[in-house]
Amino acid sequence: MRLEPVIQSARRLRAAASRAFTDRVILFIGWLWFLVYGFPGYMSADSTYQLSQSRGDNPLNDWHPPMMAFIWRYLDKLIAGPFLMLVLQSVTFLIGLYVVLTHVMSKRAAAIVAVLVLLAPQNIHVMAVIWKDSQMAGFLMAAIAGLLSERRRWRIVGYLFIFLATAVRYNAAAPTFPIVILLFDRHGTLHWLRRYGTACVLWVALTLAAFKANEVMIKRHDYVWVTGAAPVDIYGVLYFAPSVDTDALEREFPDAPWAAPGQIREVVEYGYKPDNNYWHAVEGPQAILKFPSTPKQRDAIAGVWKKVVFGNPLAFFKHRVSVFITQLRAGVTVWDAFVNEGWAEDGLKHRATPSSIQAWWVSIVKKLAGKRILRAKMYFVLTLIFLLLCRRQRIAFVVLMSGLAHATGVMLVAPAVDYRYIHWTVVCAIVGGIVLFARRINPQGGELRTGQGAA
Repeated sequence: MRLEPVIQSARRLRAAASRAFTDRVILFIGWLWFLVYGFPGYMSADSTYQLSQSRGDNPLNDWHPPMMAFIWRYLDKLIAGPFLMLVLQSVTFLIGLYVVLTHVMSKRAAAIVAVLVLLAPQNIHVMAVIWKDSQMAGFLMAAIAGLLSERRRWRIVGYLFIFLATAVRYNAAAPTFPIVILLFDRHGTLHWLRRYGTACVLWVALTLAAFKANEVMIKRHDYVWVTGAAPVDIYGVLYFAPSVDTDALEREFPDAPWAAPGQIREVVEYGYKPDNNYWHAVEGPQAILKFPSTPKQRDAIAGVWKKVVFGNPLAFFKHRVSVFITQLRAGVTVWDAFVNEGWAEDGLKHRATPSSIQAWWVSIVKKLAGKRILRAKMYFVLTLIFLLLCRRQRIAFVVLMSGLAHATGVMLVAPAVDYRYIHWTVVCAIVGGIVLFARRINPQGGELRTGQGAA
């Protein structure tokens, strides 16, 4: 049997497949497969509430950044429900990641890897839920892609995505900082002092603009810090600082809505756990405070926080580190609900049921949820290791530093333990590692080195 015809046929098939499966086709097929898992978009209690806000059923408030409900309002007018929000967060993430990867590998390879990252269990179970965390991840990835562009208009688009990421997620100010600082003036045409000084001013301006945009839209204040993070910190500091006289604290702040006057120390010793969230601190059976309802009560809680945190910085540090370690070790909850509130199906007129393949895929991710491969601890450690290997590799350095900054922000302010709070750090560890080793395998991949200025 002559092998030459077989070889020629194989070559023709390979060429035909190469022409058919372009990078765009691969991206589109991968995105469609993502929709098989996530369509029309899962919603938690946060999501359903924000959809109701977007429709005017509830007033815009500061418990969630109003920008997300504002965007949803107009997408919901086109196609009712969560689908277009799912499209927005997944497409910005996928296309943004693809563009980032084209700086270190071929377009086809970048498309394949971008799809694999989108579909990875560590990522897909968050990106398929309509959360501000998922929106932030999509916008941040698109921002990095835009700021890597040679064209000014795309860099402007990149800064717009920085604004949007901060506007939909308050703590996005942390991961956006290294992105803006390290990718401004990417060719290093300015003196380093002027370059980084201007970049800092730009970051501050974008952050304040995002906060101001939300403030303008707020119709009702829920005082998220006073009712969320502050009580959690008070709880934790009192636990790690047993020498604090809680009776004296009560006398100094009589307007604070103490849940168990005269028994604060007992409540703290019995009820504190690192994975307690704001509900445990202000509403649960072991609450230390009641939900504040007046300005005097809110001011008193803020006063208590300043008193115990600034008076016991080591205890505050121990508390925040304890929460962060718990966050890194926590198991993963895979969301499979299209709504999470009893009123939502009728009130929002949104009903959906999973397909058989969708249910099968979700069940697989659920089985992996308890495995170490999905927990954040490994990815935080990998972030630190990869950063040590990032010499003269700016793109990997920017991505990993963004993930590290995000983790630092979570450690300092997160009012609860939830995988989605640390999701961006996990994504950055994966993407940063891919960029790092792709650059080592293909030194001519086109990435600008750190010595050449911000890429």
